[in-house]
Amino acid sequence: MCTAISINGKHHLFGRTLDLERSYGEAVVITPQNFEFPYRYQSKAASAHAIIGIAHVSNGIPLYYDAVNEHGLCAAALNFPLSAVYKKMHVGKTDVASYELIPFVLQRCESVSQAEELLRSVNITPDSISPSLPATPLHWIFADKQGAIVAEPREDGLKIHKDPFRVLTNEPEFAYHTRNVTSYMSLSAAPPENKLCPSIELSPFSRGMGAMGLPGDYSSASRFVRSVFAKSHTLMDNEISGFFHVMDTVFVPSGCVITNQGAPVCTVYSSCIDADTLTYHFTTYNCRRIRAVKLCESAVAGTLLSVYPIERDEDILYIQ
Repeated sequence: MCTAISINGKHHLFGRTLDLERSYGEAVVITPQNFEFPYRYQSKAASAHAIIGIAHVSNGIPLYYDAVNEHGLCAAALNFPLSAVYKKMHVGKTDVASYELIPFVLQRCESVSQAEELLRSVNITPDSISPSLPATPLHWIFADKQGAIVAEPREDGLKIHKDPFRVLTNEPEFAYHTRNVTSYMSLSAAPPENKLCPSIELSPFSRGMGAMGLPGDYSSASRFVRSVFAKSHTLMDNEISGFFHVMDTVFVPSGCVITNQGAPVCTVYSSCIDADTLTYHFTTYNCRRIRAVKLCESAVAGTLLSVYPIERDEDILYIQ
C-alpha cells in the first residue's frame, strides 16, 4: 500500500507514502556521482548523476524506494504483486534487476523523456539482492516538470504509460486506474448544484457536499482517486506544507488496515522532494515534524554513500 504524487507549482514537488506492516531500517541516502554501484549485468554509468532519496542499504547497496537525481528527475517504486512479470536475461534488451531500476535510470537520465527512451530497451529480471530479500513485484513512476510516466513489467515486456494525473498507487494496472477515475468526474470542491429535481428548491445542509462519493477507504483504487482530487484542489500557499497535506489524505493510521497474517499496516513515512532545490523532506509515523536533507555540492562529488537515519521519537513543542 503506497501512493506517489507529483505536483507542479512554483517548484516541482514529488513524494510518496510507504505503507507497510514494518520498517526495514529506511534512511535518507545520498549516492554521489563517483559511487561504484555494483549492477548485476550492467557497468556503472560513464558520467553518473548523484541521487538522494530514501533507501534500505543492504551489503553497502542502496535499495531506493523513492529518489531524485541532481537534474530533478524523480522516481518511486510501488507494490504491484499480482501483475508484475520479471523475466530472466533477455537477448536484445538491457537486463536490470528490479532493485536496481531507480538508480539505473536516475544515474543515466536527466529528464522523463530520456528515462522513457532508456526504459523501452530494459528488461526487468527476477534477481534478488540476497536470499533474505527476494525480488519485490513493483511498478514505477518517473516524473519531472514536463511530465510523468509509469513503467509496468508485464508478460509481453516493460510497458510505458503517460501519466497525466501524476499519481500512482498499487494494483490493479495503471490502465484500470485511468478508467476508474472517470467514475468520479462529477466530484467538486464547490457546493453541489441541484440537478436531481431543479423544479424544487434544495440547498446543501453542509459544506463539502460537492465531494460526496469521494472514496474514503484505503484500497489502491480509492487512494488513486482521492489523490487526484486532493492534488487538484489543495491550495499550495506554502508548497511543502501543502504537499504534506495532500499526502495526509492517504495516510494510513496503524490498525486501520490488517494484513492476511494479522499485522497492522501504517504509513511508515511520507516524503516531499523539492526537485528544484534538491531537498528531500520527510515525516515518519512517530514523528510528524518535517525534516529535510539537501543534496549539497560536497555530497555530489564523493565516492561514499551518505546515510541519515529517519527514525525519531515524536517531537512535541510544549507551550506550557
